[in-house]
Amino acid sequence: MTQVGCLLAVACVCAGACGKAAGGASPAPTSDPVAQSSASVAAPASAPAARAPAATQTWKGAYKSAPATLSVPPDLSKARWSDTPSTAGVGDGTLVVTVDGASHRVTGEVQGALGPGTLEGLLADGKLTASVRRKDPTDRGFTGTLVATVAGDHVEGTMNVSLGQASALRTATFSLALEGAH
Repeated sequence: MTQVGCLLAVACVCAGACGKAAGGASPAPTSDPVAQSSASVAAPASAPAARAPAATQTWKGAYKSAPATLSVPPDLSKARWSDTPSTAGVGDGTLVVTVDGASHRVTGEVQGALGPGTLEGLLADGKLTASVRRKDPTDRGFTGTLVATVAGDHVEGTMNVSLGQASALRTATFSLALEGAH
C-alpha cells in the first residue's frame, strides 16, 4: 500500500471512530447544525469546557452635531480652505450600534442631520471605532469616523465627519444605551 493509501485508510478509520459515542453507539441525531458538528467530535473528559461566544449587543441613542473647525498649520500658510457657511448636517439624529459578540465587529446606522449613513468598525479593549459611510455613496453626504468608549450598558463618543466635497465639517457627540437595559 502506498503512503497516500495508508494515510487515507487511517483518516477513514479515525472519521468512523469519531462518530461513535462511549459505548460504540452513534450519537442521537439532532436538527441543530451547531450541535451536529460538535457532537461528532467528543472532547476529552479532562479538557476545559468551551466558552460560548458573547451575545450580540445593540446600543441606541441620539447625537447632536455642530459645525467643526479645521486648523491649518502656519507652514502651510499658502493653502486656503474655507468652510462655506451652511446649516447642512447641523442638528440632531439617532444612532444604532450593534456589536457581534464573537467577532467584535461593529455595524450600525446613522439617521437625522448626518444621515442616512452606515457604520462599520471594531470593538477592542472597551474602545469602539468605526467608519461613517453613506447608505447611498453617490449622494455626497457626510462621511468620517466614530470613536467611543463602552462602559457597561452605555456608549459615549464623538463623530467627526465632512461632506463629500469637504465643504463642511461637523462634529457630533452622542450617548447610547444598551437595548433592553433599564
